[in-house]
Amino acid sequence: MLMKRACWLAGLIPALAVAACGSASGTAVTASHRAAIAEPGQPVPVSAVHRLTAIAERAVTLNGGHPVAWATAVVTTHARALTSATPGDTTPGGKAIVYLVTIKGHFVCGPCSVPPGGHAPTGTYLSLVIDARSFEGTDSGIGPKPPPVSADHFGPVTDLKVHPLAHK
Repeated sequence: MLMKRACWLAGLIPALAVAACGSASGTAVTASHRAAIAEPGQPVPVSAVHRLTAIAERAVTLNGGHPVAWATAVVTTHARALTSATPGDTTPGGKAIVYLVTIKGHFVCGPCSVPPGGHAPTGTYLSLVIDARSFEGTDSGIGPKPPPVSADHFGPVTDLKVHPLAHK
């Protein structure tokens, strides 16, 4: 399980970094569009919603590109986000502020490398942990069941209007 998660994460983080650099339409995000300071327990800053939506759309596209039922974001700490996205994982410096993005849909891990005869992980829930300062992906998880800790446990949840990007 850990190897599947590590392989999937290794493939997804560069894609998230690319998505974080601009919007789904390819428009660059300038310094004037940077997010206000995110605070755990507070709403996601309005200025961060567009970037989080672009990151979520890219992740959906990389993992099958199927329509999603919903996508949300919440501000929390890295340690707390892991209890939802990747239960059992821990991290040093878990007090870093992050966005926890949770998406419900049908996912097949496209970036995963699997051994011969193996199958890419699939699931109904995709979770992304995004650093609030850099908008880089730090952790992710995919699974068949809802995350064990609901996003609303961490603070006000923001709905993201996610539409998968067209396959190129």
